[in-house]
Amino acid sequence: MNNLMGKLMWVVGTVAAAVAVAAPASASKPTPAALEPLATEAHINDVAAAGERLIAVGERGIILRSEDGEQWTQVPSPVNVMLNAVTFADDRHGWAVGHDASILHTADGGESWSVQAYGSNGDGNPFLDVLFTDAASGYAVGGFGMFMVTQDGGRTWSDLADPTLSERGVHLYDLLQLPDGTFALVGELGLVATSPDGLSWDILDAPYEGSLYAALPLGQRGLLMVGMRGNAFRTEDLSEPQWEAVPTGIEKPLFDLARLGNGRVAAAGRSEQVVVLETGKAPSRLELATRSGGVRMDDTFTVLLRWKGRLYAATDSGVQPIAALR
Repeated sequence: MNNLMGKLMWVVGTVAAAVAVAAPASASKPTPAALEPLATEAHINDVAAAGERLIAVGERGIILRSEDGEQWTQVPSPVNVMLNAVTFADDRHGWAVGHDASILHTADGGESWSVQAYGSNGDGNPFLDVLFTDAASGYAVGGFGMFMVTQDGGRTWSDLADPTLSERGVHLYDLLQLPDGTFALVGELGLVATSPDGLSWDILDAPYEGSLYAALPLGQRGLLMVGMRGNAFRTEDLSEPQWEAVPTGIEKPLFDLARLGNGRVAAAGRSEQVVVLETGKAPSRLELATRSGGVRMDDTFTVLLRWKGRLYAATDSGVQPIAALR
């Protein structure tokens, strides 16, 4: 996702996700999302930049658009199920994924959306993250090892041929590409996997058996990742990982990471627990600078995004600018 969120948990940040997983799939034809007067205050699971605008997705199929990060407008969505992640290959071409194996596409920067896939796995499992390396090559991952790929911009999707991940049957939370081109994936039960091409995967020995929700590249081939109970780990080289535990001072889940600059990284959990991590220094709390009436003390921060000198958080009460960055 960018991180991503995405990104992402079973239903990001909520216990309800496990219930949703077990729910039967909807009818093969999706129902469009309702246009809601309070859509801008909905539970938002991910937010991504599409050129000079932001696009956010969340509960009940809600898709929001903003030109400035302050004022948000709901745009029509062709599904009314939870959307968990959104990504853009360029200013115009983007994809959003969610429950009932939903995959949506936009070719106009988020103004309008169409369905590329829906209910294709037959059991209601959700996609939890999506990554496109260009406008043609894309990868969608989700519950119980679900992993689909496209090489034609999403016109057709197919199951990943390599059974390495599907045989494990664990939830796949965050898919990313490192600067050297290596793909990395983290998930449930301490899953850490790498791939040279996104198609053939190797599972690494992990430092931890709990869920890992998000990861961030370090250098050309390193990784920083966070998960349950405030756990964080890093390695400088995934080809021969030497895992190092990273103190966070947090005992609740951390759901996402974002660079702050000057070697600092923010890790997000609850709104009162956004922690700044910096090599060689003790963790500190990020001072939140929010608009009046914005972030509540009990808000969950599901995703962090740095955009135009500000840090934004996708929360269970909309998207909020939470810090000005230098």
